Amino acid sequence: MKKISLISLMVCLTVLGFESFPTQAQSRQVCKRGAFVDPARESKKVRNPDLGFLFDIPANYTSETSRSDNITHVLLYNPNEQELNACCKKNRQIGCDGNPSLVYVKIEQAKPNTRLLPELSADERLENIKPTTIANQKALVYVKISTANGVNTFLTASFMAPNTKYKITVVAFSYTAKINPIDERVFQRVISSFAFVK
Repeated sequence: MKKISLISLMVCLTVLGFESFPTQAQSRQVCKRGAFVDPARESKKVRNPDLGFLFDIPANYTSETSRSDNITHVLLYNPNEQELNACCKKNRQIGCDGNPSLVYVKIEQAKPNTRLLPELSADERLENIKPTTIANQKALVYVKISTANGVNTFLTASFMAPNTKYKITVVAFSYTAKINPIDERVFQRVISSFAFVK
């Protein structure tokens, strides 16, 4: 039996009407994060009746609650993040809609030895630790810097629920050494409006 070269085979298939060359996949729209949108002056409430708290976010922001193990996260989305998530869903792009919100509230079950300041690894440090009061509870506001993968900055407020069963941490996060001023304003709005309700 004669050996047929790959090129000869592809030419024969093309002549017979079979497409022998792979077609390029249709390109989908590439989803990109737009510029940050200023927070609206008007506010709306985010309520958690299970844990008994509420706080304000800008009216043009959205929130999403996710739970895993004994931790609840309330993610706050700037309008640019909302548009990115919608584009990712529409175009079925994997990985682009999984970006964390840059401002979030974390609620975790507390233990008797739970502290307001986190335990640090070798590549983390705390700066600007300031005692304050949030929702009539003793609180600490501080900046955590992590240099494990470049510089990551966490503007953080940490306090306990009145029943001491939960530790609440409000965070504005940046992949750089500086927190975005928009995120900082949203962070301040959350901690200044945070309240425990029955």
